[in-house]
Amino acid sequence: MATLALGIGSSHGPTIQSTPEHLAKLADGDKRDPRFDYQTLLDRAKPGLDKEIDIRVIRDRHAAARIALKALNNRIAEANLDILVVVSNTHRVPSTGVHPVFGVLRAADFPVVRRAEQPFNPDLRFVEDEQRPPAKNIVIRPGHPNLANHIIDHMIASGFDVACADRLPEDTPLDDAFTYPYEWLLGGKTLPLVPFNLSRDLPNQAYPKRCYEAGIALGQAITSWTSDARVGLVASGGLSHQVIDEELDQTVIQALKTGDRDMLSSLNRDRLNGSPGTPEILNWVAVAGALSPRCMTLIDYQPVYRSLAGTGHGLTFGYWD
Repeated sequence: MATLALGIGSSHGPTIQSTPEHLAKLADGDKRDPRFDYQTLLDRAKPGLDKEIDIRVIRDRHAAARIALKALNNRIAEANLDILVVVSNTHRVPSTGVHPVFGVLRAADFPVVRRAEQPFNPDLRFVEDEQRPPAKNIVIRPGHPNLANHIIDHMIASGFDVACADRLPEDTPLDDAFTYPYEWLLGGKTLPLVPFNLSRDLPNQAYPKRCYEAGIALGQAITSWTSDARVGLVASGGLSHQVIDEELDQTVIQALKTGDRDMLSSLNRDRLNGSPGTPEILNWVAVAGALSPRCMTLIDYQPVYRSLAGTGHGLTFGYWD
């Protein structure tokens, strides 16, 4: 049977991809982000954020995040993995597309954009998909249809109606939420990857309890696969962003560290949806279920603020041995 050798939790996205100096451009974009009211956030922001957005503080936290990523790279290298299953969510679903709560991509390979070679442009948040420039720096990376099919079959047998796709739409690279490990966690190594989509969109967003239960079924699917492969499981995304909620982040981290199923299953849904990116916490909830009863070891948490309105990213890095 396959071995679920390692679990990883890692934030992804422009805060990591950008230099400390580039965060000011992200902050400027926050003022125009249609997903929240910047002025209301500014009015309600906690005091002391002027110190948090000092460039020296940002540089220190950015450097700490790089150290944490290096630690995750080392853990993955030591685990000698054969395949990765990445739990995350598609960031840009076309208006004519489908929105499954749970889904698996079982393609034999897929196009991937080398994001690290392209500075993040915050203005693309406001551009319709049809008007976005074509993706550049595309390479082809392997999937793993056999494991994908086994996960689908096992989860359906466990009571989860999982959607699947055999390929991506033409000229559409795999969402970087799933391909993030290639550039930031694998040290340049290429592993076959199975993307497991967990919707963060409302109303088709599973409740935390259901995500934890789905994680249990996913972990059982991996370990029941008739293969001697060593499989790694990644929660890609989170914690709170684009508005930081440190209290929520610490609640989640503590529950992950202690394996508190009840706390993870009862996270307040309105709180999770208080900011556009924060529902990615559900990816961590699912991975915690898959690795239970193992508990997460926290490597680091860095609340990287970028504006006086409290926008930014609660960067978090951890693992389950």
